[in-house]
Amino acid sequence: MPGMGEKATGMGDRVRSTVSGASEKISGAGVSERVSGVSEKLKGSVNVSTNTDTLSNKIDLFLDEKSDQLIKDWELASKDDILDIEKRYDQVSSDMGKLESDFNEYRGSTNEKLKKIEERLDKLEKIG
Repeated sequence: MPGMGEKATGMGDRVRSTVSGASEKISGAGVSERVSGVSEKLKGSVNVSTNTDTLSNKIDLFLDEKSDQLIKDWELASKDDILDIEKRYDQVSSDMGKLESDFNEYRGSTNEKLKKIEERLDKLEKIG
């Protein structure tokens, strides 16, 4: 079977050349270039993340520095403003209850005084 041996030898040569070509790609500059390319991609993604963190920090710093002016310009209420209004409302509500009871007491005493004055006027008119 001379034809088979020639085919086998030809195929063996092809396999050897393919394997040696693959090993050159693996052991040669191809792998290091790919590793270098992957590391550059990773650095790029890390830099993007770092850049967004830096930008986010700059925005936060700007807002911290300018927050009072932004609140004033846009007429915004802060959490402290709302809490202060709630405290003041609670105080006014309790004061209103006290004022109402004081007013009712004052009205009662005033009505008593007016009644006494009317009685005295009636006595003076009868005398005079």
